[in-house]
Amino acid sequence: MLQSISKKKIYFYLLLLLLLTSTFNFNIISKFKNLNLIQNIDITGISEKEKKVLEKNLKIFLNKNIFLIRKEEVVKLINNNNFFDNYNVSKVLPSKLLVNVKKTEFIGKTLLDGEKFYVGKNGKFTKTFLVDKEYNLPQVFGNFQVNEFLKLQNILNLNDFNLNNIKKYYYYKSNRWDIEKNDNTILMLPSNNLDKSLKNYRIYLQKKKIEPGQTVDLRITNKIILTNEKK
Repeated sequence: MLQSISKKKIYFYLLLLLLLTSTFNFNIISKFKNLNLIQNIDITGISEKEKKVLEKNLKIFLNKNIFLIRKEEVVKLINNNNFFDNYNVSKVLPSKLLVNVKKTEFIGKTLLDGEKFYVGKNGKFTKTFLVDKEYNLPQVFGNFQVNEFLKLQNILNLNDFNLNNIKKYYYYKSNRWDIEKNDNTILMLPSNNLDKSLKNYRIYLQKKKIEPGQTVDLRITNKIILTNEKK
């Protein structure tokens, strides 16, 4: 009988200790959460208009404990904005998040489902109204992937093309491009062996003059066909 009472007392004290400990821990956690609450999110590297777009995404971190926020959470929301190339997130104690971002370089503009977009070097489309100003960029037509467009520009660069002299790009479902220069000359590019065709074009260009407004067809291997009518 005495042994049974002793066991009950032990269980009672253990339960009481557990309750007291839990209450104590809960109070500590509650107080900790209410310390070092984020009051400011400073964003640098972009315009005021672009800051407002990012501030809207990041405002959920306001009044949250700075120690309980993981940088991965912040980065995930930053990545929702397509016009950033790279960024850095740091915590400034006691209550500030510092976000430094760099905007991507825009290399073209296009229409997707009737809406205007910029084409970024970061491989993403950005709605033009999100950006602080209007850029004078070549128009890109067709249902293209940004990576394919970047690949084309890289090949053109390697073949000493001045991209500033190109005003329009046309992409076709056959996975080939036409480019229109500022002097209205059109180059019809092949879907295969593009690098070789451009090298042949450069050799031809050095030997013969191509008149503004002509169409230069490079689609047939080792042949260059000139016409005076736009395709």
